[in-house]
Amino acid sequence: MGRIKWARWVIMGGGAAIVVTALALLLAPRSVEAEAGVVTRGPIAEAVADQGTARVREAYVVSAPVAGRLDRVNLHIGDPISGGRTVVARIRPASVDLLDPRARAQAEAAVSAARAALAATEAQNEQLAVEARKADTDRGRMRALSERGFAAAQAVDDAEARARTARAMLRAGEANLSVRRSELAAARAALLGPGAAGDETVEVTAPASGYVTRVLQESERTVTVGAPLVEVADQSGLEAAVEFLSQDAVRIREGMAAEIFDWGGPGVLPAVVRRVEPQAFTKVSALGVEEQRVLVLLQFTGRPDAWARLGPGYRLWGRVFLRGEPNALKVPLGALVRADGGWALYRIEAGRARLTRVQVGAMTDREAEIRGGVAAGARVIVFPSDRVKDGVRLKIKS
Repeated sequence: MGRIKWARWVIMGGGAAIVVTALALLLAPRSVEAEAGVVTRGPIAEAVADQGTARVREAYVVSAPVAGRLDRVNLHIGDPISGGRTVVARIRPASVDLLDPRARAQAEAAVSAARAALAATEAQNEQLAVEARKADTDRGRMRALSERGFAAAQAVDDAEARARTARAMLRAGEANLSVRRSELAAARAALLGPGAAGDETVEVTAPASGYVTRVLQESERTVTVGAPLVEVADQSGLEAAVEFLSQDAVRIREGMAAEIFDWGGPGVLPAVVRRVEPQAFTKVSALGVEEQRVLVLLQFTGRPDAWARLGPGYRLWGRVFLRGEPNALKVPLGALVRADGGWALYRIEAGRARLTRVQVGAMTDREAEIRGGVAAGARVIVFPSDRVKDGVRLKIKS
């Protein structure tokens, strides 16, 4: 019996030890997998970036210099233009309106009246011409009699005055005759139909060389003076118009270095800040939030063939470099976490995570400048999960 009890106690003790060991293994904290990064030194630049579009800096809108009938414009977007030589459009005299029966009857009556007035004026002018010739003859006769002493000087003066008056009335009659002829021509012009337009054509040329960016009037139509026809631009003056948040735009100055990225082509394009617009505007974001935006113009630099594939309206991203540090202490951007309203990171120390508060300077889309809290060469956790806590044991991914 004693041996049986002893064996029973041994079995129960062994089972209890196994249960305690199993519970200890289950309740013991497990190592958390994490990716490690290193604090290094190197150059870093503080920059702001946002989305924008390409646009032409200098665009010329070719307008109609005269009113008339525009022929169909045969230019298309992208066609090359030579300043002063390429004919952009041709404008012919506009056709007159059609006459309804009433208007035509009135116009024909006006022609008849003008023709009758002209005939009356011609007859009156003939009468004045006869009277002027008679006055000249009388003046000559009185001068001959005065030279022989058979006429008084007063009679000669009277004849001279009558001759001058007759000549003046004849000139007035000739002027009135010109007026009547013009009135008849105007009355006849009112009878002209749509097919009476002249053949004179005005050719409109481009003021500058470049290529067509917009065709504002393509089909044949009647245009007024100053009507826009075609927009011409020079691709060498291409620039980027980027809409920055106002809190970022206040830090941007003209002449700062910039670059264009994610524009669809290889690499980045160097640029420089040409202008910061002084007036902000309100824009609603994709999330429905109202934002104050400022337009910043970035002028492309370098070889024009590098951005030859870009055109006005193309979407792109622009980055402006605010400050540069040649030998900064930096960590991967994914190592930073928020802690008590500031920045912190997890250092890897003796296989455990140690939460360390740091001071952050410049930040890019990949790295962040550290101004205090860690030293160069320290290992940190990159993209820590929610299981990473201060003091937790780590299992670093290889």
